[in-house]
Amino acid sequence: MSRKRLFFGLVFAVAGASLLGSCAVPGGTVQQVTPLPQTAAEGTAAARSALQASVTAQMDESQQGDSEAATPTPFNLNLVEGQARGIAAATDAALQPTPRSVIAFDSEPVRIRFDEFYDGYNLRTGLLLSDKLVSLDGRQAVLEGYMAPPLKPELDYFVLTRVKLAFCPFCSTASDWPDDIALIYMPDGLTTVATDRPVRITGRLEIGQSVDQETGMVSLVRLYADHVETLG
Repeated sequence: MSRKRLFFGLVFAVAGASLLGSCAVPGGTVQQVTPLPQTAAEGTAAARSALQASVTAQMDESQQGDSEAATPTPFNLNLVEGQARGIAAATDAALQPTPRSVIAFDSEPVRIRFDEFYDGYNLRTGLLLSDKLVSLDGRQAVLEGYMAPPLKPELDYFVLTRVKLAFCPFCSTASDWPDDIALIYMPDGLTTVATDRPVRITGRLEIGQSVDQETGMVSLVRLYADHVETLG
């Protein structure tokens, strides 16, 4: 062997021993070398596999939950006469609002206007019911307005609005539905006919969110009419 080959062989041997020595610990064992990072293709494939496994697990949990979920109960459209009103009254009692400051009235019925319904709007709670409106809950009141275009000729209930509507609100967009409305219930067994003239309603006022179990209509203000008078 030539001197040149012997020299380079010794150099490589020393370099290799130095590298192994740098990986050794005092006990004489060799540490595991940190693996090289995954290539882009390998990382993408691994991420895709993990994502697919996660989605599959979520779908399995969702299907198991759906099989145990209860079927929602639809509105009952075959209630006996007067039952829907009774359910609505029970809901009113459970959700009865409390005025910030109770207002006492000298006599009844008390006249109230649509512009006295609310004290403003809160982004978290919605419309702020006025103290006058809430203090009239369960009392006799007088309210004037216009009948919203009805869905049938003889009315046992209707919507009273502050302004006259040209179209049926149920057939219009949400932007056409006024904020100031009240749901009017006629006395049991009595109906009235629609009119485009203003009307004055006298009856018992009820305040608070309620859902009519017969129609599904949600209301904040309801007036159980004792008397309906056409004006003008």
